[in-house]
Amino acid sequence: MQKEEFLKELGFAIKMKRMRQKISQEKLAELSDCSLSYIGFIERGEKSLSLYNFLKIASVLKLDIGSFLSNFTNP
Repeated sequence: MQKEEFLKELGFAIKMKRMRQKISQEKLAELSDCSLSYIGFIERGEKSLSLYNFLKIASVLKLDIGSFLSNFTNP
């Protein structure tokens, strides 16, 4: 899997989790201490996110990180 494809899939999965929980981008940004534009970039697959920021977002969305990441194929 190419990096661009991975980022798009990861961003889309984060967006779907956020939407299922009825959390706005604004609220996710606030709770994860990330900017609103950064959340948008992540969800569109336009930016890589650091492990630190991924963990902050995962915490807000209450993601089981192992299960969440197991849905992605190896790069």
